[in-house]
Amino acid sequence: MNEALQSNNHHARTLLIAILICFAILTGARLNHIYLVSPDSGDYILMARGLSTSFEYRQFDFPGEPYFTVRPPGMSLLLIPAALIAPYNAILAKVTVIFTSIIMLTLLYLFMCQLQNFAGEASPKPKQSLHWPALFIILLLATNPYILLFSTLIMSEIPFMAFTIAILYLISHDEEQVNKRKLVLLTCLLMFLPLIRTIGVALVLALGMWAIVKRKRWPYLISVVCSFAATGLWMLRNNSFKSDVYSAATMGEMKSMGVLGTFLSMLNRSLIHFESLCQKLFPNMPGVIPSYERFVLDGNHVLPGPQFIYYLCSIFIISIAIYGMLKCWNRGGAVSFLYVCITFGILSIWPWMQARYIFPLLPVFLAFLPVGFVCIVNRLSKQNETAKKVMMGLVVLLGIGLFVSQAKTDYSMIYANQKLIFQGDEFYQTEFPSNHYSDFVTAGNWIKNNTAANVRVLTRRNDVATTGHRFQKQIHFEQKRPNELRTAIQTFAPQYLVSFDKTTVGAFPWHLLDHDLVYRLTPVYEKKGVVIIEIQPNYEGTIRHQYWQKDEPMDIARKAFDKFPNRLSSQVNYLQQLLQAEKYDAAISFVKELPEVSDVRIVNFLGWAYVGKRQFKQALQEFTKATRMPGQKLISQSIRRGMMLSEKRLADKNGSGELAPSETPKNNLRIAEEYWKLAHFDKTHEYTQKVLDSDKASKAEIEKAHLLMARLHLINGRTAQALEELNRIQSAENQEVNRLLDMVKLEKMIASLFEKGQLLDQRQLDSLFQLVSIYQAEGVPGKALKLLTQAHELAPDNLEVLKLLAKYQLFYNQVPEAEANYLTLQKTMPEDQEIKDALTKIKTLQKAPRF
Repeated sequence: MNEALQSNNHHARTLLIAILICFAILTGARLNHIYLVSPDSGDYILMARGLSTSFEYRQFDFPGEPYFTVRPPGMSLLLIPAALIAPYNAILAKVTVIFTSIIMLTLLYLFMCQLQNFAGEASPKPKQSLHWPALFIILLLATNPYILLFSTLIMSEIPFMAFTIAILYLISHDEEQVNKRKLVLLTCLLMFLPLIRTIGVALVLALGMWAIVKRKRWPYLISVVCSFAATGLWMLRNNSFKSDVYSAATMGEMKSMGVLGTFLSMLNRSLIHFESLCQKLFPNMPGVIPSYERFVLDGNHVLPGPQFIYYLCSIFIISIAIYGMLKCWNRGGAVSFLYVCITFGILSIWPWMQARYIFPLLPVFLAFLPVGFVCIVNRLSKQNETAKKVMMGLVVLLGIGLFVSQAKTDYSMIYANQKLIFQGDEFYQTEFPSNHYSDFVTAGNWIKNNTAANVRVLTRRNDVATTGHRFQKQIHFEQKRPNELRTAIQTFAPQYLVSFDKTTVGAFPWHLLDHDLVYRLTPVYEKKGVVIIEIQPNYEGTIRHQYWQKDEPMDIARKAFDKFPNRLSSQVNYLQQLLQAEKYDAAISFVKELPEVSDVRIVNFLGWAYVGKRQFKQALQEFTKATRMPGQKLISQSIRRGMMLSEKRLADKNGSGELAPSETPKNNLRIAEEYWKLAHFDKTHEYTQKVLDSDKASKAEIEKAHLLMARLHLINGRTAQALEELNRIQSAENQEVNRLLDMVKLEKMIASLFEKGQLLDQRQLDSLFQLVSIYQAEGVPGKALKLLTQAHELAPDNLEVLKLLAKYQLFYNQVPEAEANYLTLQKTMPEDQEIKDALTKIKTLQKAPRF
C-alpha cells in the first residue's frame, strides 16, 4: 500500500511538473516589452525602482516628487529584484509575475490535496489515488485565458492569489497547538496581503472572525492584529498627505444615493460581480466580451449554446465548492466562505466597477471544488453506482470541452503576440491591433534620444516615462475640450503630447492638429500605434490644412471594422465615428445588429445616438444601464451629462420624445458658437450659413452670424472677406466688431513700420500694446508673441516691450529665451515681484527628473 501511494505521489508530481512547464512555455510565448495596462503597470515599475534605489515611495516621474498614495506598495516591493537587475524592464517584471503564477498553481494543488485528505468522508482509497480532480483543476486553470493574460501583465492580481492560497494552506492545518514557526510565516503573509491589494483586508477580517470563536485559535489573532496595524499605518501615511481617495469616494457616493439607493446599488453590483465570476469559470462564454479579447486579432472563440446554460453550470460548480467549504469547515473552509462573503460586501459598495476585481476569488472556489465533488461522488456511489459514473463522465466531457475551448483562445493570444514580435511595423499596418498593443516604450526611447532632460510630456499612457525618463502627467485627451487641453498645457508646461495614433480614432481630438488657434500641434513621431505631437506657438493665429482630413477617422474606423467585425475595439471606434458624423439612425441600427452588447462604451454611445434622435426616454434607459456596468467610472462624465440632458428634456413640455423645433436661427447660432469653442470650424461655418440664409433671423442674429463668419475668414487668412462681413454689421456700438476692425487696421499700420525698419515711438508702442491686447482677447496669443519679437528687434532697449515679450515666451514654455530676458529685466528692476515669480517658475521648469 505504501509503495502504491509513493508511486501515485511520484506520478502526480510528474504530471504537475509537466503542467507547470507547459504553463511556463505558454506565458513565455506571451511575453513582450509593452506594459499593456495603464497607469497601474507603469506605476508599479517606477515605484519599484524608487524603492530599490532610495527606498522612497514617491512619484519621481512628476515635478515635486509627491508621495505616492494611489496604490499600496506590495506589488512594487515584489518587483524590487527585477528593478535591481534591469530597471524599467517590462519583460523581467512580467517574469516575476509568471513566477508567482507558478507558485500559486503549485500551492493550489497542495492545498486541494490536503483538503481531500482532511475531508470528513475521505477514505484510504482516495488517498492512494493520483488526486486526479486536483490535477484536472490545475490543468484547466493553467490554460484559462484569464490566468494566461494576467500572468503576463504587470498587475497585482496573480501575486495576490498566490498570497491568498498560501495563507489558506497554512491555516488548513487546524492543530491542537499553533506552531510558532507557522505563526510567524502566517503573520508575515497576512501583513503583506493588504499591501498588494487593499481588499486583502477581507481575508484578514475572515481569519479574525474564525479565530476568535475558539480559544485554541487565539494565537492567530496576533497575525490579524499585526496585519491591521500594517494597513492602519499605510492609511495614516496617506491621510497625512491628504490623499485618502478611496474611502472619500465611497462615502461620497453612498451619501449621494441615500439608504435605499445604496442598498439597490449593492444588490446590482453584487450581481454584476457574480456574473463576472461565472465568466471567469467559463471563459469564452457566449454573449460576453472578455478582457483578453483585445489581445487576439480576429475575434474570440465562443463556446456553443445559450448563455444561461453556462450560468447554471457556474452556479452548480460554485455550489459544489461551497459544499466543499462546509465539509472542510475547520480546515480553511470557514475562512474561505467568510472571505468570499466579505469580498462581495466590499465590492458592492466600492465606487469603481472592474471585471477583474472578482478575479482573485477564482482559485479560492476551485480549491474546494475537488473535495466537494469527491464527497458528492462518494455519497452517490453508496446509493447508485450508475449515477456516480454518469456524473463523472459528464464532468470529464465538460472539462475536456472547456480545455479545448481555452486552448484555442490561448493559441490566438500567443499567435497575435508572436506576430507583434516578428512582423514589427507591418503588424500595425496590416492587423489594426487594439490600442493595448500601442508601443509607448519605444516612443519613450525616441523622447529620451531627441529631447532635453527637462522636457515634460502629457501622455495618454504613463509608461512612456519608463524609457523616456521625463516628467510626465497622464491625461485622457478624448475627454478634454480644447480649452481644457490648453489649460492642462499651460499648467503643466509640456513640450510634447503622447497619444495613441489615428487608428484609435477617438483617442485624440485630431482636428486640433490643424484647427487649434493657440498652439501648432505637429506630429513628429508616428510608429507602432503611438503618435508624439510637438507643441509650438501658433504665430499666425490661423488654421492649416496639413494633418487632418474630415473623413479620415471614419475611413480608418470603417476599414478596421470591415476587416475585424467581431473585434470590440473596431466596433467602438466605428460607432464613435457614426455619432460624430451625426448618423444617429445608422449608429442605432449598428448597435442593434451586434450579437451582444456588454461594453459600457457602446451602451453610452447608444444613449447619445438616442439623444441625437431626440428620443430622450430611450436615451435615459441606456445611460441608466451604463451606470451599472463595469468600467463606467472611466466615462462617468459622459454618462452623467447624457442623463442630466435626457432628464431635463423629458421634464420640458416638448421633451416627451417628439422632435422639437431645432432649426431656428437662434438655435443654429447657439450651435455654431458651441462648435467654435470646440474648434470644429467647418461645422461652425455650416450652422452660421444657415442663420444667414434664414428669412426668420432677427437683425441681432444676422449681425452675430456676420461677426462669426468674419472670424472664420480671419482664421483662414482671408482678411478682405472678413472686412466685407464686418462692414455688413450696422451696429456702431458693437465692441467686438470695433475690436476686429481695429485689429485689421493696426496690423496693417504696424506691418508697414516693421517693413521700413523704423524705431518705434511711444505712440506707435501704444498701438502695438493695443494690438497685443486684442490678440489676447481674440484667443490668438501666438500672434502677440510674434509681434513682440519683431518689436523687440526694432526697440531692443525698451523694457516694457521686453517684459511683455518675456511673459509670452514663458506662456509658450520658451524657457531659455524667457530666462535670458527676465535676467536682463532683473538688472534694472531687481524688486519687481512679477520678475521674481517668473524666474522661480523658470527654475522649476528647468529641473530634470532623477531616473
